[in-house]
Amino acid sequence: MTLKIPIKHKSKGTHDMLIDEEDYDKIKHLNLTLNYTSNKHTFYAKHIVYEKQKYVKKIHIHRLIMGLGDFKDDKRIINHIDGNGLNNQKSNLEICDQMYNSQSFRQPHRKNIGCINLDDSMKRLKKWRFAIIINGKRHSKRFITEDEAIKYKEEFLSNITLNT
Repeated sequence: MTLKIPIKHKSKGTHDMLIDEEDYDKIKHLNLTLNYTSNKHTFYAKHIVYEKQKYVKKIHIHRLIMGLGDFKDDKRIINHIDGNGLNNQKSNLEICDQMYNSQSFRQPHRKNIGCINLDDSMKRLKKWRFAIIINGKRHSKRFITEDEAIKYKEEFLSNITLNT
């Protein structure tokens, strides 16, 4: 069974965290807050540990539920499958590495625009390039034909000599 736990924040309002009923005992004594700075597309639930009114560390709830320690000690990542950082049900969490977690098809907020499968027989369409570095700044542009690249080079260099 899934539980909805409200988390209140001064400026971000109240948001519901989803959690499995069996994991409720792990977090019922924690003071939950929102982490809204680590990812601009979602919030995460966290608990801040203080000792003698001094900050010690923060614990992300998804790491606690999956049994991972502090990120400083254990560099594995928790991936939220649906992209919602407040959905901390075990069915929505998976332990992975940084590379797997950063792949764009696992991030619903990204718009995948036109992925083309290039095989070895295809060559770059614009294979001619003009590139120059002026005062540490690189100027580069690609062209389909060599003639276009040469023409652009002549125009670019004539504009530089006129401006100086």
